[in-house]
Amino acid sequence: MYLWTNRGIKGLREALHEFKKTLPLRKPQNYKTMAKRYEELEKLVGEVLVDLRKFYDDGNKAAGTRARKGLLALKNWAHEVRKEISAQRSAEGSKGAAGKGGAKSGAKAPAKKPPVKKK
Repeated sequence: MYLWTNRGIKGLREALHEFKKTLPLRKPQNYKTMAKRYEELEKLVGEVLVDLRKFYDDGNKAAGTRARKGLLALKNWAHEVRKEISAQRSAEGSKGAAGKGGAKSGAKAPAKKPPVKKK
């Protein structure tokens, strides 16, 4: 079972290069932060792919341990980025949330009525 195309790591780099071409032409306000995060993601995924290949193709058990460790690092990285995104969104406030048909901030959903018991 292959986790990547037959082109290997070179193919992955080509796919990432193609993906970069699809990114917006204008640079976002936080471009440096986004670029740094993207490089971190590329590095983590590249390291994990190497160990996954060694584990699945060559049966190297130590590579499986390294892959699990790398996947955990990737999970922690994703959690950190999610916290950054949430903090940035809350700092900006909910601009336009009510204007787009969203619920007002602080509004609660109506309480559900308990089911009627039949006798």
